[in-house]
Amino acid sequence: MEEIAKGELCGDRVIVADNLAANRIYQKGFFGKLLGDGKLQLAPVETLFLVEKGKLEVYERGEKLDFNQLMAKFSKKDKLLPLKYAAYSDLRGRGYIVRTGLKFGAHFRVYEKGEKPPESHSKFLVRVVPEHARFSVSDISGDVRVAQSVRKKILYAIVDDEGDVTYYSLNRERL
Repeated sequence: MEEIAKGELCGDRVIVADNLAANRIYQKGFFGKLLGDGKLQLAPVETLFLVEKGKLEVYERGEKLDFNQLMAKFSKKDKLLPLKYAAYSDLRGRGYIVRTGLKFGAHFRVYEKGEKPPESHSKFLVRVVPEHARFSVSDISGDVRVAQSVRKKILYAIVDDEGDVTYYSLNRERL
């Protein structure tokens, strides 16, 4: 039986200090960012996913935090977090590797099933959008342009009020 990793809440990140546990979590699903000292830094969505799956316990000053407590703490800084988590969890549940997409102006970048970062490149950029959000054609055009400039496809993850996710992909066609 696999041992449950332990992490410490540090601001809006969680640090797994045990090098063996950190490496195991990273290698099994490419979660987080391995730091120079062998520790693993996890983003809020990664932390929530691992806690929900029973792979990680998170502590703050010795007190164990459950999923709902973590969601509440993380959501104070990121109001979109529940929607981002719905999309992240859905994509992970479908077998995709999901990493941050910040440097591409998106919420996530997604690797094809079976691909392994950093040896391969992500295929999709994902922007999470609430069901009733309004955005302009120029916003969409900018997202498509950025995605195509880095040889990726843009996916809009539309999250409804029940937490269900629908994906839309847009392309730019030249005539």
